[in-house]
Amino acid sequence: MKKIGLSMLMLAFILGIFITSPVQAAASQYTGGYLDGVAIDVGTIVGNSTKTVTDITDNDENTKIYINNLDGYKAAWHTFTSPIEITSVVVSSGSAMIMEFYDDKNNLLLTYNALNINGIQTLPSPVQDVSTVVLKSSAATYIKEWNVFGTPSAPPNATTITWLYGGDQIVNIEWATTGAKSYNVLRAFSSGGPFVPIAEHVVGTSYTDKDVKNGTAYFYVISAVNEAGESNNSPQKSIQPEATKYTGGLLDGLLINVGPNIDNSKEKVRTLTDNNRSTIEYLNRQRHAWYTFDTSKEISSFIVASKTDVILEFYDDKNNLLYSCKPTKNDEIESLPVPVKNVKTVFLKAPVDGVPVYQWNVFGNGEGSTVDTLQLTAAGENKMVVLKWNGANGATGFQIKKSSVPGGSYTAIATVTGSTYNYTDTAVSNGNTYYYVVTSLYGTIEKDTSNEASAMPKGDGTTPPGSGDKQSGTRAILNLTLNNGIQKEFDLSMAEVEAFITWYEDRAAGNGSVMFAFDKHNNNKGPYKSRKEYVFFDKIITFEVNGYDTDGTAVEMRTNLPTE
Repeated sequence: MKKIGLSMLMLAFILGIFITSPVQAAASQYTGGYLDGVAIDVGTIVGNSTKTVTDITDNDENTKIYINNLDGYKAAWHTFTSPIEITSVVVSSGSAMIMEFYDDKNNLLLTYNALNINGIQTLPSPVQDVSTVVLKSSAATYIKEWNVFGTPSAPPNATTITWLYGGDQIVNIEWATTGAKSYNVLRAFSSGGPFVPIAEHVVGTSYTDKDVKNGTAYFYVISAVNEAGESNNSPQKSIQPEATKYTGGLLDGLLINVGPNIDNSKEKVRTLTDNNRSTIEYLNRQRHAWYTFDTSKEISSFIVASKTDVILEFYDDKNNLLYSCKPTKNDEIESLPVPVKNVKTVFLKAPVDGVPVYQWNVFGNGEGSTVDTLQLTAAGENKMVVLKWNGANGATGFQIKKSSVPGGSYTAIATVTGSTYNYTDTAVSNGNTYYYVVTSLYGTIEKDTSNEASAMPKGDGTTPPGSGDKQSGTRAILNLTLNNGIQKEFDLSMAEVEAFITWYEDRAAGNGSVMFAFDKHNNNKGPYKSRKEYVFFDKIITFEVNGYDTDGTAVEMRTNLPTE
């Protein structure tokens, strides 16, 4: 009985040790640094310790101390036995904390305003020869954990994407800082991935993705990195870049100041420049919007989408008013009478309260402008007007508009692709003047409008032959001169020549195919079963028909198509 009783007593003693002994917490972002379990001094003045504590270095967030309160504990600090280098820090507290780093002569080496996050933060640059580290706050608060590192022991916290802007073949991304050393930007073409890195070791919290196509949806995540590794990915966000009438200006995606006047900004907003007409910002007589450029700009046009009258003002670098106007067009690009030079600040003013503004941008010839001005020319020819214009940045197409009077109104007569810069209008009569403009298209959105160009088609005594014209001979040599100077020659039956002339006349009237196929018959056939050559209508400048009979008698018939 005594042996049994002694055994039971020993078992109870051993169990008591396990039950009452504290459990050692697992390694975390608070461990692996210079302050693991170190006694920290606390007091009103650094160097004058009131007490020492380990509550904030014990890897236990359930213990904590209070500073800057009625007890007079305004700072916590630790002095090392020998100088060290510190690259990163961590603190868990009730509010944002301030860290100070001193050398052995009490010279301040760095003041760091720590983020109020429970994760390891990389300092702007390593701090060498640190003898004392200090933790304090500008307000009464508590501290749960604190540590400093030569090499971080854990990856930084994951971040979140705070802003996505989709413009003309561009996506701008911004994310929240977590004190990481750098960030990786990853992209996918479908929700959930797979995500592929498109930029690594990005220092800062923004990135511009220019490797995108308009109309395609992209999905983005961001990861945070330090020497210990990479965080989890941020929650994904998606955007679809688009070229619209709101893009290509000087304010694309910028933060706009909002307040009563230029010297008094109360907040910054992006709803006015986000290329998204569904967002809205309300202005009033004490809430205007403006943006000040780094360097002076030249402004030539603008757009404001608002259902209420607004006033647009331009100021120089001394805040002198250069020009003021009230938009006459709502939600359309409007040209200024004369470009305004030396503009430092653009100001959008609400003359009454409750003015809704959906989008705003200004365009010009200064740095940063991506707007291409459409320049249109018109040339009158025999029963046709030939239009030519230059390209436009990223346009998916062009719409040709026509009027019988200067200034319009215009009627759309054709739409061509974004790689086509000419059009021939054959629905005209000689002796009448016609007026044209061309607009650039970005999907279904019309953006830029060209200058007005006019022309009068007129005859010069040469009329293209119709299919009813009688051609001499049974065969003919058909010579074509193209607009690139190349000449083509075809030996054809007269029936084939008549077919070509019929096609040409129909195409000049706007009917039929844009190209004609010539059968090369047995000429240089080689191993091929057949050979055909295709010629486009708008490439032909002149053609000549030399008729002959199969007996060799030549009968020449020449037709010239004027180019001017």
